[in-house]
Amino acid sequence: MVPSADLVTRELERRGYVVLEHRLPEEVVIQARREIGDLLSGASWGAGFDGARTRRVWALLAKTRSMDAAALDPLVLDAADRILGPGAQFSLTQATEIHPGQEAQVLHYEQGIYPLPRDRDVMMTAIWALDDFTAVNGATLIVPSSQHERAVGKPAPSEAVPVEMPAGSVLLFAGRTWHAGGANTSSTARLGVIIDYLQPWLRPCEAHTLSSDIDQVRKLPQRLQELLGFNQPTRYLGFVNGRHPRDWLVGAAR
Repeated sequence: MVPSADLVTRELERRGYVVLEHRLPEEVVIQARREIGDLLSGASWGAGFDGARTRRVWALLAKTRSMDAAALDPLVLDAADRILGPGAQFSLTQATEIHPGQEAQVLHYEQGIYPLPRDRDVMMTAIWALDDFTAVNGATLIVPSSQHERAVGKPAPSEAVPVEMPAGSVLLFAGRTWHAGGANTSSTARLGVIIDYLQPWLRPCEAHTLSSDIDQVRKLPQRLQELLGFNQPTRYLGFVNGRHPRDWLVGAAR
């Protein structure tokens, strides 16, 4: 059965997460794995929260077009609109490759970076599997239904469960859902792509309008331009010298 936006939204509201399997064709996964692998070959190891046995590529959509189909997945965007309201933009886009020996992250929730009460979702995360995610290779850990207020505060690590899914699938979870990158106790690395969606009035994690090449942005589909922050969700939010960023992009080409 093909999932509907209504079903996805209900699961996000009920459990805090949902898995949509096989959303990307195999050829797209293979191409993305190849292009992102080339980018990761020059990436340094992380440290602390980012993981000493983890490599990351930041501002991913400024460096490859291989994940455009994922970024514009209509069901994911529909869910983002329903959870966050219209005009959502990217907060961050990154590739994450967890290698053998990486320990599990500490539990956290994405919108904890903002000094806001936990009474609403202002973010939604999509994690795309470019390898099979398994319990032993670092599958994302989720605490089900943890987007709701808890009398005991932060959940214990024992409450988290690994979310296994085949390559080409996507895990969606709410901005208030407690989660973590899992430990990789296998002999191979696992590759995933994280795309955070954010309400447009908040400052995104990444400054996409600075990290993106303007000449390249002008060639992108309009929806992808908007998600990168070249948008004006309301009349007085996001303009450039009194102009809509889309008009500014056209003018910048002259």
